[in-house]
Amino acid sequence: MNKNCLPPEGHPISIEKAKQLLAGDLGDVYLSILMGCCVPIYWFRLDKENPKILYNGTVTLLKTPRKLLGVTAAHVLKKYELDRQEQKVRLQLMNEAFDDIIERVIAISDPDRLDIATFDIDEKLLSKIDKELNPLTSWPPQPPEEGRGIMLAGYPGFDRLEPKKLKANFGLFTAIGVARVVTNEQITWAADREYFLHIPKVRELPPNQDLGGISGGPLISWFETPNYVSYYKLSGIISQANATLENVVARRADYINDDGTIDKKYRS
Repeated sequence: MNKNCLPPEGHPISIEKAKQLLAGDLGDVYLSILMGCCVPIYWFRLDKENPKILYNGTVTLLKTPRKLLGVTAAHVLKKYELDRQEQKVRLQLMNEAFDDIIERVIAISDPDRLDIATFDIDEKLLSKIDKELNPLTSWPPQPPEEGRGIMLAGYPGFDRLEPKKLKANFGLFTAIGVARVVTNEQITWAADREYFLHIPKVRELPPNQDLGGISGGPLISWFETPNYVSYYKLSGIISQANATLENVVARRADYINDDGTIDKKYRS
């Protein structure tokens, strides 16, 4: 953490006070926001003898003034399309089958650039998912300032359990930190272990942990009014996680339009 990550001069909450708040009820509030706005997406090979899970990622739920959207990384849907062409598969959002996702796609960007895909989703489907869901509603998405507060979440494959055939349970990875680098297309977060909060109820991230599976998850930023009233907005959709560098890259979500389309310069 460098001097650019410190609170603005004269801010009423010190770093120590912020740590105390995050270790208490405020941390629980942040966690509930992250838990409510994303679900695991995965698909398995339809084979009676070995219904193997082929891949998993994360879907962020977003309610714009016009539509209810599912948003994930474009490379997740591209991988699903490829696997579906090669073998018979079944796709699920958590516990609910969702095999018509391709027919619901609104936009898929170039995975090598923006790496975002959007699709229609409906309240009926969400009501069937065995989880309390609260899609993000603050509109429009807004990129963070470098050195300011963000939080992110996703469902990594390393935390996936398969208690029996055709069933999977996922653990949610969450992190609170600051935006390291913000460019025209992406936002970067890096694990800064010097500033980890050691909270008994929260499992700490092992060194160099493979976070594959969090692609498609939300990166949410915190903002303040001049009177220090906090509010949050979606800023990015996670695209990649590097275990060696211990960083996460998200693609900026402000290129998503309220109808689910993506800025034309990023359409594939």
